[in-house]
Amino acid sequence: MEQPYPARRRRWWNIYNRQRLWGLTFVLPALVFFAIFAFYPMCNAFYVSLTDYSLLKAPNFVGLDQYVHMAHDPRFRIALGNTLTYAAGSSVPIWLISLGLGLVFVHDFRGRNLLRTMYFIPVVVSGVVVAIVWRVLYNPYGPINATLGPLFGLWPTWLTSRTLAPWAIIIMSVWQSVGFYMVIFIAGLQDIPDVFYDAAKVDGANGLQALWHVTLPLLRPTVLLVMVVTLINCFQSFTYQYVMTKGGPSDATTVIGLYVYLNGFSYMRMGYAAAVSLVLFAIIMALTLVQLRVGRSEEATYI
Repeated sequence: MEQPYPARRRRWWNIYNRQRLWGLTFVLPALVFFAIFAFYPMCNAFYVSLTDYSLLKAPNFVGLDQYVHMAHDPRFRIALGNTLTYAAGSSVPIWLISLGLGLVFVHDFRGRNLLRTMYFIPVVVSGVVVAIVWRVLYNPYGPINATLGPLFGLWPTWLTSRTLAPWAIIIMSVWQSVGFYMVIFIAGLQDIPDVFYDAAKVDGANGLQALWHVTLPLLRPTVLLVMVVTLINCFQSFTYQYVMTKGGPSDATTVIGLYVYLNGFSYMRMGYAAAVSLVLFAIIMALTLVQLRVGRSEEATYI
């Protein structure tokens, strides 16, 4: 005998609720982890940014004074400019070089796996170790100057020059990072069906035309991912600048991440450090949303 409609509806409703309960059970640990280690610290940082907390005394509520001070702080403006320079100077070469390497290593040739491994090795090395090694290389009497001096008569002071120090760190950053994004581009390139290249050949397209009209449009989601991740990592940079120059010379390499650390742990101004970190978070969030909006509006798809 067929069940009445309310009974059948009740049965499906119970099944639906059971499925939701199972889903919530699996997701709950991640939500708890996020709430404890991400959401609560963010809320606490916002509260601290409204106080004059200094690790040496109880926090006093000061409202938006820390943000007002930030707007008139010349060192913050210098740190912001250095961060933008570092992000732009690192991101663009990383995008181009890693894409170029991906286009090369997606093809099969002798020695490909060895070269892939060589380019990826710097990625798995600690940033601190990389910075220490490059600090030795940049030494006035180190291997780089020992090569440039006899050949070109150049003896640059890489880490003590306000002009050269930021670019010395950028070169090191690009060297360590391209291998990681190369792997992402290789994965994206391998995901493009060969049928599109076959169709391009039938239409008489050469290699450059196939790259421009087939590869790059279908690789756009991967490019968007690489752009977002690269900019986030660049804006959060701290290790290279701290290990190699401590922000010097004369704040030439002081980025916002390092400026937060200096205010919080060197100057004991936790309230101001929290305010600067929240502004950094807002900048990263805004840039990420803009990139996602632009990328998705032009996203190419295939069936």
